[in-house]
Amino acid sequence: MGIVDEKTGSCCDRPAVRTSAYLSFIVISILLIFGVVAGVLAVQTPALELADTQSAEQAHKDQQPAALEHQPAGPTQAHKEPALPRVQSQGPEASAPGALEHGAAQAEVHVGPHGEDHVQLPEISPIPGVTFVDTLIQIMDHELHGRFLGWRPNGVFICRFTDNVNNYQLGVLEAVRFTTLRLRDSLTRLGEADRYDPDLEQAVDEFHINAASWWFPSADGSYSQAIEHLKKFKTKLETGQRSFYYRRDTLVSLLSTYKDQLGNVNRTLVMPVGWWNCDDYFYYAKGVAHVYYELLKVCRVGFKNQLATMQGADIMDETLHELLIAEKINPWIVFDGDLGGFLANHRANLNAPLSEVAHMLVVLSQL
Repeated sequence: MGIVDEKTGSCCDRPAVRTSAYLSFIVISILLIFGVVAGVLAVQTPALELADTQSAEQAHKDQQPAALEHQPAGPTQAHKEPALPRVQSQGPEASAPGALEHGAAQAEVHVGPHGEDHVQLPEISPIPGVTFVDTLIQIMDHELHGRFLGWRPNGVFICRFTDNVNNYQLGVLEAVRFTTLRLRDSLTRLGEADRYDPDLEQAVDEFHINAASWWFPSADGSYSQAIEHLKKFKTKLETGQRSFYYRRDTLVSLLSTYKDQLGNVNRTLVMPVGWWNCDDYFYYAKGVAHVYYELLKVCRVGFKNQLATMQGADIMDETLHELLIAEKINPWIVFDGDLGGFLANHRANLNAPLSEVAHMLVVLSQL
């Protein structure tokens, strides 16, 4: 009986072991599927529509110096508010946002005769600064209102598991903060004695609310208010109440700011962080690089004459090309493999073009 009982007990245990194995297999499969889907749905690709613009060549006219650097357009030239960005998938959602659609002129990427990608520059508004501010607005507006689940860093429950999007949005936010500071401090002022625009001051303050704040005030609520202030400032540009200056010193100031921020980004892409955290730094860098890519395309057109005087047009073109390479690095899963190993090191892959961008921004800021 003892032997029979033992055999009986063993027979009874085998189905239980089988059931546990099946359950473990199902749980592991679900986790793997969730991981792949989370990677695929990491970063959405927006197509941002800006206001209708005239020919880019009309925006290249030299501005007069000092207080008469340009004559802002009157109210009759005001542009309509842009439509909210549409989300467009281009492959895995882990890909960074793509090019902007500028009304009739679409910022597309074309493949040249030698298989090399080229950046097609956008047409911009003949009113200085309108397209620049409009691009800044729509980049941030997409992260707040155009993305599924909206602003993620201050989210709860499911947002805690979408760290790729969270870090991408933090990179976008940081680049937007620095850009808004330059917009307030130099791009829209004649000199140190010129006054700050109150809407830009409010926008700077609102953008500096903690990204993880979810109550009193909430981060997304504050950033939405910042966007409203930027829209008010854009209206001032359109109606001639404020000015945006295409000058060599304002361009150098902006590029120097980008160069300093990118230096910190490059460091996070080369320092040892471990497999678990490597994707956080990767997507943060992608967010920063995307803002640079979209805004520097606008600068390449708006500051055409200044770049020609600095003999920096070719350098800016190469900068945009390297940023395009960074835009196209879109792994489904971010690996942190050894540089000589079998698996890729995606942080190192991204750091290569961004290091070139940092170097060229140094050169441009010294011309």
